[in-house]
Amino acid sequence: MRKLYDKIFSIKILKKLTEIPFFSKLLSYEILSYLFFGVMTTVVNFAVFYVSDKILGGDVLVGFSVFSHGFKITLEDVSTAIAWIFAVLFAYVTNKLWVFESKSRKASVIIKEIISFFGARIISFVVFESLGFMLLRNVLINAGIFGSDNVCKWIAKIAVSVAVVIFNYIMSKLVVFSKKKIEAAK
Repeated sequence: MRKLYDKIFSIKILKKLTEIPFFSKLLSYEILSYLFFGVMTTVVNFAVFYVSDKILGGDVLVGFSVFSHGFKITLEDVSTAIAWIFAVLFAYVTNKLWVFESKSRKASVIIKEIISFFGARIISFVVFESLGFMLLRNVLINAGIFGSDNVCKWIAKIAVSVAVVIFNYIMSKLVVFSKKKIEAAK
């Protein structure tokens, strides 16, 4: 992956761009590989969500009301959880190996990485993928702007995915694969 990046950014015009301070950070290997694998993780998430949603359907599991607004928990929410599990497994491997290039093979470092990675993803799942998806989908449905529950479901899924990518990068960069933490654990 790094060799491909180096080859692409050896092209004269792209090399010139990386010499500009703003673009050097924006076009760094870490950011571009994170975005690439973030997109791939999102593809995994959407594909698994699509398949499990087709298999499970969208039946309501629980309906409830908060402040006169009706909400429901459906099998779509179960599909979201299944998709999340597959996406997190894919993301851990790609982030460890190619994005943040964590080379440590020391058991204590790997255990800390795994615990903090999955911990951050659980926070991300609870806040965005579960509560955020359910809330946004229901708000869009109740607002009646888009007319179709299916359209609202996918708008909510896309909006939540953007928030998840940003949050997960910050957590991975500053907490999970922090060079300072890894050096301190050696």
